[in-house]
Amino acid sequence: MGEAGSMFIELDVYGDIPLHEQIAHQIIAGVASGSLKPGKTLPSAKKLASALRVKSTIVHKAYNMLMDEGFLQERYDGRLGVLVPAPSEMPRVTEGYLDRLTKQLRILAVEGRARGMSEAEFSKACISIYRSDLTRMGDSLE
Repeated sequence: MGEAGSMFIELDVYGDIPLHEQIAHQIIAGVASGSLKPGKTLPSAKKLASALRVKSTIVHKAYNMLMDEGFLQERYDGRLGVLVPAPSEMPRVTEGYLDRLTKQLRILAVEGRARGMSEAEFSKACISIYRSDLTRMGDSLE
């Protein structure tokens, strides 16, 4: 758990998801919820790592992953840092994303079916998650 500026990220250090992926997912959730607005500069990797009490290489890895995907970009005004791109520059739905989505949903659908879950129940769960806030960060990201 940590706060850097107005950015709040919660890490599960004992979970199965690597820390850099948790950081990346929560930044994407901030973008999706509108908490991280276009043009918002994120804290330096060193500053965020310090606030989260993790190695800066972990935050660098998250930032690089997000820059590769297009969710963050380097500042071009001579100042160091990364920022949230304009909506027109955000990544779109790609074949790679759809492939990843299909693989992950297939695993969960198979398990749901094995547990006796109906198609309607599975669809309702997916829709509920899609419509949800997508983030526990709420107003702490601005």
